[in-house]
Amino acid sequence: MKSSGIGGQAVLEGIMMRNGGKYAVAVRKPDKEIIIDVQEHVGLTEKYKFLNVPFVRGVFKFIESLVIGIKTLKYSAEFF
Repeated sequence: MKSSGIGGQAVLEGIMMRNGGKYAVAVRKPDKEIIIDVQEHVGLTEKYKFLNVPFVRGVFKFIESLVIGIKTLKYSAEFF
């Protein structure tokens, strides 16, 4: 079975989904309206090919995931 490459995480009153070079955040505001924000993301390993060494790539992908996760959590927290 082929992997879809889609990943995500829960945020306050919503969800963040990531696939390829984009990620989207959907957040339900206190008035029950749902706000969707779609952003482009080009990772460091795509910008700089010398970082594509297997172990190094994993470290940078992990850090990028942490940064995007914290950024989306802050975005969802702004509504509350």
